[in-house]
Amino acid sequence: MDQALTAEEKTRGARFRFLRDRRAFALGRWVVRTILGVDQPPTSFLLQDHGKPHLSGYPKFNVSHSGGLVAVALARNAPVGVDLEFMRQDRQMTDLIPVVCHPMEHLHIESRCPKQRAATFYRCWTRKEAILKATGEGLRDDLSSLNVKLEKQHPRITSESVPLKLLDIEVEWEGYSCSLAVDPSISGIEIHSPFQSRQLECFD
Repeated sequence: MDQALTAEEKTRGARFRFLRDRRAFALGRWVVRTILGVDQPPTSFLLQDHGKPHLSGYPKFNVSHSGGLVAVALARNAPVGVDLEFMRQDRQMTDLIPVVCHPMEHLHIESRCPKQRAATFYRCWTRKEAILKATGEGLRDDLSSLNVKLEKQHPRITSESVPLKLLDIEVEWEGYSCSLAVDPSISGIEIHSPFQSRQLECFD
């Protein structure tokens, strides 16, 4: 799989501390190039203003990896962002809630039973990251000003630079949270995983 990486990508991948993350980074780039049919040797990814990679003349894509898993999202001529996180239940999560969460999100998380709070927080986190990756902003300082409407299943977010719709993706491996941000005009998506392929047409 290393043969599918440019020299710059090999250098970047080597910065990850854990082998599983280095492999996930390489897998994400390989999957994008394979699906898009990009010629070998590897074509270099271009970087937009906020460091978001893209390939000129190809569909939009976004990649996320955590805990050894990788998620790749693609869309034709429309913004797309995906975030995948391995859920850790520790004091850091509790400390992050007032910093990361909008007041309405904070109330929603606190209303959950203790066993559900971590999953709800990570749904909040991955929704926000998916939005910022779709808009190309990257991580920003005022995350608490963004309300991802945890009380709704597929909320529309109109407060950002482009309107987006959010979808929480069920991950077959336990302990992961994944969210997708797409153009509101998209009425369905296809999900492919080692376990199954399926279509979701649940946008209202």
